[in-house]
Amino acid sequence: MRMIKHAVLASTSLLVLACAAPAWAAGEAQATAADEASATADEDGAIVVTARRRAETLLQVPVSVSVATAEQLARDQVYTLTDLQRLTPALEVSQTSGGENNGGARLRGLGTAVFNSSVTPSVAFVVDDVPQGNLAFPQLFDMGQVEVLRGPQGTLFGQSASAGVVNVRSVAPSLDGFSGNVGIDFADKGTAGAEYGLLVLRGAVNAPLSDTVAVRVAGQLRQEKGLQRNIRLGNDSNVRDIGVRGRLLAKPTETLTINLTAEYNKNRTRGTNFFVLAIAPTGAANSVASNNAFTNPAGNCGITISARAEQYCSELEPAQSTEALSLSGMVDLELGDLTLTSITSYRKLDREVVRQDFTRLAGAASARSENLLNEVNQFTQELRGTYKGKGFDVVGGLFYARYNFDQLPLGGTFGSRTPDTRVGFSICTAAGTFCIPGAGTPTFTREDTQSTTYAAFADVTVNLTDQVDLFGGLRYTDFSTSLGIGLNRTTTTNTSTIDDKNLSGRIGLRYQPNSDLNVYASYARGYKSPALVVNADPSVATVNLKAELADAFEVGVKYAVAPGIQLEANAYYNKTRNFQSQNSQLINTQLVSVANNIPSVSARGIELSAFGRLGDHVTFNTGYQYNVVKYPSGFLSDDGANIGGRQLVFAPRHKASFSGEYFRTAFGKVDAFLNANVVYKSATLLAARVDPRYNFPAHATIGGAIGLRDSDNAWRASIFVRNLTKQREPTAYLANSFAGAIDGGIRAWPVGGLTARVVGLSFDASF
Repeated sequence: MRMIKHAVLASTSLLVLACAAPAWAAGEAQATAADEASATADEDGAIVVTARRRAETLLQVPVSVSVATAEQLARDQVYTLTDLQRLTPALEVSQTSGGENNGGARLRGLGTAVFNSSVTPSVAFVVDDVPQGNLAFPQLFDMGQVEVLRGPQGTLFGQSASAGVVNVRSVAPSLDGFSGNVGIDFADKGTAGAEYGLLVLRGAVNAPLSDTVAVRVAGQLRQEKGLQRNIRLGNDSNVRDIGVRGRLLAKPTETLTINLTAEYNKNRTRGTNFFVLAIAPTGAANSVASNNAFTNPAGNCGITISARAEQYCSELEPAQSTEALSLSGMVDLELGDLTLTSITSYRKLDREVVRQDFTRLAGAASARSENLLNEVNQFTQELRGTYKGKGFDVVGGLFYARYNFDQLPLGGTFGSRTPDTRVGFSICTAAGTFCIPGAGTPTFTREDTQSTTYAAFADVTVNLTDQVDLFGGLRYTDFSTSLGIGLNRTTTTNTSTIDDKNLSGRIGLRYQPNSDLNVYASYARGYKSPALVVNADPSVATVNLKAELADAFEVGVKYAVAPGIQLEANAYYNKTRNFQSQNSQLINTQLVSVANNIPSVSARGIELSAFGRLGDHVTFNTGYQYNVVKYPSGFLSDDGANIGGRQLVFAPRHKASFSGEYFRTAFGKVDAFLNANVVYKSATLLAARVDPRYNFPAHATIGGAIGLRDSDNAWRASIFVRNLTKQREPTAYLANSFAGAIDGGIRAWPVGGLTARVVGLSFDASF
């Protein structure tokens, strides 16, 4: 292990020295694989991806990959991580399953299922070759392409990725000339059927500074108002995201390329509550009292309970602020057939929880978190080599990551809440929320998590014949983590540690009888590191989550049926042991989340997709997934019943997606267009309970736009709608509790475009 540590440092130093020698020399530069992938198509119009860390056409890659080009991302208004699940049936994103901490993504029903900042993401988010780790920020803008890779990818990416990778590429700086774009989306709550307000301002400027240096600056402001409403205070919720990114491209020689990136994001929420009552309490001894407490204006302020999950009642205004800073540098050095790449990144995130009320019941004692500061930072260093030989090619590298999570009182003092009996929901885990004093749990939990990863990985493709390739790779991971806890104090007194080592890999065959057909089969072993999680009662020993081990089998075929049209199909089987999960339990009359390992979870299914261009006027990208992923036999649900054999939470058995556009010349150089995006899901379990009401019914979410644009894309104007038919799909369900018991009610977490409809105007201009 010491050799790997020294190799990372020594190799990085050698690359820096090699790059420094010819720096800033004049000369023409050739495009690197990363730059080529920023464009979505090669000279023949085929989509280019970097799924295997080298530029290849989508048809050539022996991996299940879904791709959304810049055109589709703009057309479908993809602005957040949650929006990404509209791109492919394989991907689901749930904010409650680690959403703010590690993206909350699931592929083929498998992903992060623990709401905790110390748990490694199952689906890795990678932005411009930089792993985001547990600091994935929900805002997306100025994107060039998004690739969604299914199955274990640890032999190709520095960060471990046991379930898959979401590979995002922003638009790179260009040396070709000065250019830019601006845009706005606007919707007003109550106008034209819009159920909440939306404002998106975006823009980007590209400027060459010389023949070898260019910069690109992009930014976006997104504001969402009125998705929720506090009836007591008469306030609508207000969520505002701001993002600014600067990229610098330097090509001082023909063989040296330097990419530097700095990005700042800020999210501020006011009046957005944790979960809102969506289904009225019923069937429980205290359901009548609970209903009266929530809906009776004399007892409280009274709310209208509906599946829209809009209204809540609290004398408090929930408030939270998150700031993130990301710095990265990537250096590519071409040495003949060998390309060396160094990627260094630093990410820092601060989250201030000013106040969060978990009961939404005015005048009642409440479980709430307040005056908390979460400080998170991550440093990564990856050194990668890519070699293209005669009859084979190799990608290999070394990876180092250091992650720190620290929870402190905001301003250095404890929250002002006087200890009291609480009614409602209380998470006594990593979010540091307040529990019941006198019942053995503390008022404040100080946490300090530190994790370190060293890894070596390699992936090789050998041409056995002109038509048959053998590919495979190995990954060695050395992981360690520690968790310090302090109860009702600002220092930690109890520390637990874990050290773990793992060897994983993959092997497969690719058969390409001609340039239009690719048939492949593969096996991969995935690894997700163990974790230490604060117990539901922090005074008790921490929960030690075991490492996940995944065995994934896949066979697939890709076929270009006609110029510009490609079909894909695959079948897969994945068995994951020690699946890291959590459930909700009543402990000391409080509903809390408890982390655990599910002994085994299996997923099997098929995926079909088609994309391309029909004639001169229609573009489309569509897919379907049949996915069976079940709880093991005898596994107990949150309500204590046997849930074995039921579909896993957040995993629809059937899901289909469609994105397409029809356009024709209207007059002169003006085109008229009509586009649509549709996502169909079969009934989906939104909480691990056997009560059928927790199964959200089958439905289709429809969005689209109609408008005019310049045929040269100089401008575009449209009317858009998302969630046309007002589906009420939340991101998750949670059991409601009252007076220390489950009352039969269900709370929901609403999401714009899923739980509510928005209708508005959009305009973009390029120069």
